[in-house]
Amino acid sequence: MQPEFPISVRFENGEIESYDDLDELIYNLEDFDSEVNIDCEARDALGRRVRLKLKLLELKELSLA
Repeated sequence: MQPEFPISVRFENGEIESYDDLDELIYNLEDFDSEVNIDCEARDALGRRVRLKLKLLELKELSLA
């Protein structure tokens, strides 16, 4: 099973941003790791936790946690 878009990310300040597709996710987050940024949480359209890793505008991982 794969995460379904949109992907929502809740940041440490409580702000939530939603990304409708892969391009939007990559170009807006640029460098992000949901396992390192423990104060942040990523979820898919069905509310499932998502493991999300981006490094220098390259998607490294997008999977269900």
